[in-house]
Amino acid sequence: MAGTSLCRRNARAWPTIFSGAIVLLMLLWSPAPANAEEPATPHAEPTSRQSAPAPESAPGAAAPDFETYLSWQASAEIEIGLRLFDEGDDYRAITSIKRYRLLTGSPDADHLAALLIGEIYRRNAMSELAMQHFFEASRSAPGKEAQLQSYVLGLQELCLNLGAIATCYETLVGLQERAADDAPQLNELLRYQTLFVESLLRSPGVTEARVASFEDPALAGAARELVARHKAFDELDLKQPWLAATLSAIVPGAGQLYNGRPVDALLALGFTGVFGAASVYAYRGLESIPLTVAAGLVALGFYSGNIANALVDARRINATRYQRYYDELQADLWARQRFEVQDNAVIFSFGFDWPALTPEPAAPSSEPPIPDML
Repeated sequence: MAGTSLCRRNARAWPTIFSGAIVLLMLLWSPAPANAEEPATPHAEPTSRQSAPAPESAPGAAAPDFETYLSWQASAEIEIGLRLFDEGDDYRAITSIKRYRLLTGSPDADHLAALLIGEIYRRNAMSELAMQHFFEASRSAPGKEAQLQSYVLGLQELCLNLGAIATCYETLVGLQERAADDAPQLNELLRYQTLFVESLLRSPGVTEARVASFEDPALAGAARELVARHKAFDELDLKQPWLAATLSAIVPGAGQLYNGRPVDALLALGFTGVFGAASVYAYRGLESIPLTVAAGLVALGFYSGNIANALVDARRINATRYQRYYDELQADLWARQRFEVQDNAVIFSFGFDWPALTPEPAAPSSEPPIPDML
C-alpha cells in the first residue's frame, strides 16, 4: 500500500525526468568544434589604404616615435660623415655632415658640423671658406671655452693663409685678455702665436726674455728657436738693388752677373754692344742719319732695359728669399690650434705641423674641386 501510493504521487514527474535524460545524452554525444579550445577572433584584411600592423619587438612594448627615428638617422649620418672624413672622401663627408646637422638641429650639432666642414676646406687649401666655417662654429659653440677655441681656428686662416698679418696681431693681443677669463689653458698658445707674428713683422720685441714666460716645454723650445731665427734674419744673403742697377749702368750685364744670372748678362752685353756699334757704323761709315738714329734708339732701349732688369731681378731674388725664410719659419715653428673628434666630442689641442704658406705646386687632380656649399 505504501509503495503504491508513492508511485501514484510521482507519476506526474516521470515525463519531465525522461525528457531531461534524453537532452543530456544528446549534449554528451554531439561532436565538439575543432577549434573549440581557441575560438577564432574575427578581423578585417588590410586594404590598399590600410597597412598591416607592425610587429612588436616585445609583448606590450610601444613603437618608437618619430623623434627616435630622427635620432637614429642623425647618428647614422654623423658616423658615416666621420668615416668619410677620416678616409679623405671630402665631398661625400660634407653631404653626410650637413644632413646630420639638419636632422639634429641642436647647437652642439651645428658646432661639430661647422668645425668638420671647416677642416675639410682647410686641408683642401680653401682658406676663406675654412675661415667662415670656423667662425660659424665659434658662434654656435656650447660654451665660452669652445667658442674661443673655435675662433682661434678661423683666426689662423686669416693670419697666415690669407696674409692679414697686421690684423692678426691686433686680434691676438685682444684675445689674450679674453682668454685669461674664458679659456686660461689657451692663453699660453695665444702668447706664443703673438710672438710668432711679431717675428713676421720684424718687431724688436722678439727677445730671449720672453722665452722664460712659457711653461709648456714644446712652446718654450719653439720660442727659443724663433728668437734665434729672428736674429739670423739680418744675415740672409740678400742683394742690393741699387748696386745691381749701378753696375749695369756702368757695364751692361754687370748687374745681371752680380745677381747670379750669367746668361742674362751675356744677352744684355751682346745686344747693347751690337746695336751701339751699329749706330756708330751708320754714322761714320754709312753717313746715314736715319740709320744712326734707329740703331741708336734700339741700343738705348737695350741699355735702359738692362738697368731695369738688374734692379727688378735683385728685388725679386730678395722677395723669394724672404718668402722661403717665412715658409720655413711657418712650417717649423707655427704652433697650430687644432681639434679631433672622439665619441662625437670635440677635443682641442695644438701642434707644430702646419703646412707651408707656399707649398710646391702639386699635379692637377682629376677630381672636381669641392664646391661652395654654404
